[in-house]
Amino acid sequence: MKAEKRVGRKRFDIRDERAKVGIVLGVVAVINLTLYVALNLPRMHREAVEEGRVTSLTQDLSEVSRRVTLMKDLNQRFEGEKSKVDRFYQDVLGSKDARMIRIQREVRAIASSLGLDPETIAYDPELLDKVGLVRFGINVPLSGDYRNLRQFINKIEKSENFFIVDSVTLGGGKDGGALLDLEIHLSTYFDSPELRMIQKAAQAKPKGKT
Repeated sequence: MKAEKRVGRKRFDIRDERAKVGIVLGVVAVINLTLYVALNLPRMHREAVEEGRVTSLTQDLSEVSRRVTLMKDLNQRFEGEKSKVDRFYQDVLGSKDARMIRIQREVRAIASSLGLDPETIAYDPELLDKVGLVRFGINVPLSGDYRNLRQFINKIEKSENFFIVDSVTLGGGKDGGALLDLEIHLSTYFDSPELRMIQKAAQAKPKGKT
């Protein structure tokens, strides 16, 4: 009886069942792949989206940082140039009240040192309301040789005051050209805060309807 049962039981042979095994393994692989895709694909998509956002934000932050650095640099340059302009207005030009008498005295002293009559010096102030300055023209008639002209201009150039030699006009000659009649045109500038205040008030005043 036992012998018959052993004869009736069929041995498992993988070679005979490999088609079924292959199908089972294929199904398991498909299930695993499906589960992997179902579980990981959304996560991978979210990671890709977040990575893109991080990259975009990093680029935006880099651009903002670059602009901030540029603005700081421009602001520093502006402050530096503004301080130079302020020093020029305060230390070099100064106000008319502070420098007018000092400049007139210096020009008269230079003229007297060269034997010129200081009373012949003419002054021509001009208001430059658009820039808030006063242009102070000084016309000095000079009669002498080239040496006198050179000495006068040399003293003007060495002056601590701010002078500009605008022009030198030849009026004529004497003694066969040995002596020259010259007109030296100088100018200097004064800071005029009053003019700037008037200009600002005019700009701030609303224009009437026409």
